[in-house]
Amino acid sequence: MSKDEGGWNSSFSEKPVRSRLRRLVDWINLTGAKKVHSLIDKVYKRKNLEMAWEKVKENRGSGGVDGQSLAAFEAQLGLQLARLQRELKEDTYQPLPVRQHPIPKRDKPGEYRMLGIPAIYDRVCQQALLNRLEPIFEPVFDDASFGYRRGRSTKDALRKIWKEIQSGSEWIVDADLRDFFGSVDHEKLLTLVAPKGSGWPSAAPHQGNAQGGKLRKGAALSIRARNSSGRRNFADAQ
Repeated sequence: MSKDEGGWNSSFSEKPVRSRLRRLVDWINLTGAKKVHSLIDKVYKRKNLEMAWEKVKENRGSGGVDGQSLAAFEAQLGLQLARLQRELKEDTYQPLPVRQHPIPKRDKPGEYRMLGIPAIYDRVCQQALLNRLEPIFEPVFDDASFGYRRGRSTKDALRKIWKEIQSGSEWIVDADLRDFFGSVDHEKLLTLVAPKGSGWPSAAPHQGNAQGGKLRKGAALSIRARNSSGRRNFADAQ
């Protein structure tokens, strides 16, 4: 960050300036005074479920604990989507536990991180939720945030850093939250998410690791939705 007359200053904390919000976002402001209503009926619309399936298929990857492949799911696509639509509408949807897959840690021989791979059926549900949640939360994210966001990459983050250096910034801080998905308080997270939308299934908050599969039965939909397609390694692990 650079030093100006008023003290330390950095454009990393700048808020995105948008003069026009998009559709569902029009119901939300940063103070939380308004919320989007009845989102769940938009999630289980057949067209949205079909779009979710196409995205899951595009991402490829292996199946979850039930052993069902993409080809097997597609062979029964109509029945699978009808079942998912019914379960979401009737609030009876229950995700399967995620399959754990060990991934070697880079530069740490002998150490692994556990990757959670949801079942195809659950990935379709997650993507359907993401389709509706992303337009709501995307405008609220900080403009200097690049992780797992549509249309943003590590190269964009490097360009941002280089711009900061050219503008006179002197420090670069590299930090990470250890075991975030394994330690985040899901109940508190869902409490923060809830003011943005209503009409969600009544799945209770759960503790555990969405990546490593340590979620109890009935995992919170909004948490798992964010991780399904925002992080391609769920679908790419073989």
